[in-house]
Amino acid sequence: MPIHLAQINVGTLRRPLDDPMTAPFVDALAEVNALGEAAAGFVWRLQTPAGDATAIGAFENPLTIINLTVWESIDALRGFAYRGLHRDFFRRRAEWFEPDAKRVALWWIPAGTVPTVDEAICRLEFLERRGPTPFAFPIGPVGPAPFVIHRVGLDDPRAQALIGELDHELTGLYPEPGSTHFRLDDHEVAPGAGAFFVGELDGRPVACGAYRRIEEATAEVKRMYVHPAVRGQQLGAAILASIEQAAAADGNERLVLETGPRQHAAIHLYETFGFTPKRCWGEYEGSPVSTCLGKDLPSTPHN
Repeated sequence: MPIHLAQINVGTLRRPLDDPMTAPFVDALAEVNALGEAAAGFVWRLQTPAGDATAIGAFENPLTIINLTVWESIDALRGFAYRGLHRDFFRRRAEWFEPDAKRVALWWIPAGTVPTVDEAICRLEFLERRGPTPFAFPIGPVGPAPFVIHRVGLDDPRAQALIGELDHELTGLYPEPGSTHFRLDDHEVAPGAGAFFVGELDGRPVACGAYRRIEEATAEVKRMYVHPAVRGQQLGAAILASIEQAAAADGNERLVLETGPRQHAAIHLYETFGFTPKRCWGEYEGSPVSTCLGKDLPSTPHN
């Protein structure tokens, strides 16, 4: 499946957009954006009807502005960013932007899709918190192997294969009589109810995870799995970050989950995301091998 490269570039202006000091930046925006759209490999850019993204308030500081674009490749992005008028414009950045406020992240997306502002900020914050990974990385001559997250149904062959691997692993971890793999139905991950995500590393399905709404404003994380051969690359964290962002965008205010006490790496991952112990509920209440956790999601997602 074809993939494209997304990039977010965030900066904080030294003065407001209507300040004379910022005028050279504002006056050049239309020309620079037009050159970008005409550049080889350009796909899409975030903009308002005014033709740019300066009016999109994604952050508390009104002087912080966002640039969000999609390209066919890293080479296409670099070819535009570091040549011609944009290169000259970029070199003057310190005239208009705070020098320590530059924030940039790149990631791969399925061709034909465009990222939301929330998704882009999720990737940016992931990079800043966890360092370069296949999920989010800085611009450079060579990036990591492409890692692309797809939203799919449970009947997708990639989902079925990964769920099968997960169930096989859980059977080995919990062989006690009465241990069970708790269900997840297709309608529970339909749009508006939840989602199932498959992560492909260099075209190979290697990770998955899901959420389903279980009550008003509360969603449950389900079927988290990463293939053993690629563990250690923070792909589980990438899936979980995608789940959190999507669940919050669906209006959920809390996430809960059930895991097992022998899944030490999984529990550690959840703890790094702020999950804390919670009393088990429903089908997990009587399970001797269930550990339940929960956390509150941010109350106000980005615009």
